[in-house]
Amino acid sequence: MSGLFACLQAQPVLTPKNVALGGGGSTYITDYNANFYNPANLLIQDRKRSTDFGLMVTGTYFNGVQNFTDIDQQRNNFADYIYAFTPDAYLIGAEDVDEILNNNYVRNRTVSRHQTRFDVTLLGLKWQRNDKAYSIAIRNRISSSFEVGKGWYSDELQTVNEVNRLDRTLRHRYQSLFEVSFGFADNFKFFTDMTPRLDEFTIGVAPKIVLAGPYQQAEWNNLYYQNDNGGYDRTQFFDYQAAGNFGSAVDEYLNGASAQDAVTSNIQDNVFDIYGAGAGVDVGFTYLITYGSDLSTISETRQRTQRSLRVSFAITDIGFVMYNYKGIELNNSESTSQVSNLPTVDPTKAFVGAPGQFLSYIDEFGLGNPFYSATTTREDGDQYVMLPTALHTGILFEINRVKLVGDLSFGLSNTAFNSTKVVASAGIEIRPLQFLPLRAGTQLATELPSFFSFGTGIETRLVDISIATQFVSRTFKDNPTISGVTVAAFQFHF
Repeated sequence: MSGLFACLQAQPVLTPKNVALGGGGSTYITDYNANFYNPANLLIQDRKRSTDFGLMVTGTYFNGVQNFTDIDQQRNNFADYIYAFTPDAYLIGAEDVDEILNNNYVRNRTVSRHQTRFDVTLLGLKWQRNDKAYSIAIRNRISSSFEVGKGWYSDELQTVNEVNRLDRTLRHRYQSLFEVSFGFADNFKFFTDMTPRLDEFTIGVAPKIVLAGPYQQAEWNNLYYQNDNGGYDRTQFFDYQAAGNFGSAVDEYLNGASAQDAVTSNIQDNVFDIYGAGAGVDVGFTYLITYGSDLSTISETRQRTQRSLRVSFAITDIGFVMYNYKGIELNNSESTSQVSNLPTVDPTKAFVGAPGQFLSYIDEFGLGNPFYSATTTREDGDQYVMLPTALHTGILFEINRVKLVGDLSFGLSNTAFNSTKVVASAGIEIRPLQFLPLRAGTQLATELPSFFSFGTGIETRLVDISIATQFVSRTFKDNPTISGVTVAAFQFHF
C-alpha cells in the first residue's frame, strides 16, 4: 500500500483527454465538455467535423487516506468513500494507524487533505454554423473533500512555530450538482481585425440551470496548545451548514436520535434526490495563432487546425444554488479554554469522508461534542450557496501530431470541488498514427506530483473511444496505485 498527500483539485471537468494530460484542459477541450471548462474552445476546429455528439462520459478521482495496489481492494476502498455511511465499516488496526501517520502527515504536517470525485456527462451535443459554435451538455458531478488533523490518530504533540500542539481539526465538504448547460462561442473581431489574419480571439459563454442534491460544509477547528503551567489551552471553532438529507440527519440528532440512527435513516445512496435549484455561467477566452503552413483561421472551409499556439483564460461556476429543504446552520464562535489533559486517542476507525460520517465520527470520538453547544442560526429554511467558482489559465502548443499543454487553476474558496491552493498540470499528446493518441501528464503540488496519468483511445473521423487512468505514489520508490479512471465510450462526429 502507499499513501498520498496531494493538493485538492480545482478541476472543473473530468474527461479521458484532459485527465490523461494531467487534469488541465482550458486550451485543449473543444467538444461539448468545453461548456464546463472554457466555452471559447467550442469554435476551435481541431478535427474535420461540424457536429459532436456523446453519451456517458464518466470519470472518477480518488485521493484516499489509504491506497492499495490490488485493484479489487482499491475498488472496494473507493466504494467506502463515495457510498453512504455504514456503521461497521472503516475499521483500522495498529498497523493501519502507523501507515496513515507515516504516509499522510509527513514533514511535520498537522492536517491531511483528501478528495473523492465522480463526474458523468450524461449527454452532449455541439455544432458549428456560420463561424459560430453552439452546444448543450447535461452532467452530474459529486465531490467529497475532507481534512483530518493528526490528533485523531495520535496524541503526540507537534512543534509548530516553537509551540507544542495537538491538532484535532475535522472538516468535511460535500456537494452534488446536476447541470444543463448551453454553450455559445464567437470570434471577437476588435482585436483580430488589427492583426494578421492568422490569429483568432474567441469568447465563449455557457449559462446553465443547476439542480442541487445533498450539501454539507462542515468545519471543526480543534487545537490543543501546551502552556507554561503544565496544562493545555484548547482553541476551537465550529461552523456547520447543510441541506437536504444532511440537514435532516442533524435535525433528528439534535432532537434526540442517536447519531447512527439519524444518519442511516436519512443519508442513503439516492443520487437523484433534488433539494434545491439555481443558475450559473461559465465563461472563457482563447487566443489562437497559427504558424507555418497552417491557414485554418483564414480558410472559408474551416480546415483543421494543426499548427498553433493557444492561450486561454476561464472562470467557471459563477452563480448560486438555493436549497429549500432542511437547510440548517450551526455555529460556535472561536473560544479558548484551559484543560489539564489531552484527549484519549485510541483510533479504531478511519475518517474517509463518507456521506454522514462527519456527524457519526464526532459523536463517537469527539471530546466536547460541538453539535450540542453550537448556536442554531438557521433551521429548515432557504439557504443560498455560491457555486464553486474557480479561475483557470492555460497554454497549448501544437505541431502536427504533437501537443504540449500546461494549466494553472485555483478556487476562490474552499469547497467540495475546489481548493484555494494553486494547482499546476502539464501534459503531452503524441499520435504515432493519426487515429491513435498517446497521452501522459502530471499534476504538480508543492512537494511531489499529486498524480501522474496516462491515456489513449481510438479516434476516427466518425467515432471516438477514449480512456485515461490516474496513478498516485507518495514517493517514486513506492508502487503506484490507481486513483482514477475516466472513460468516454460513445462519442460521434459528423
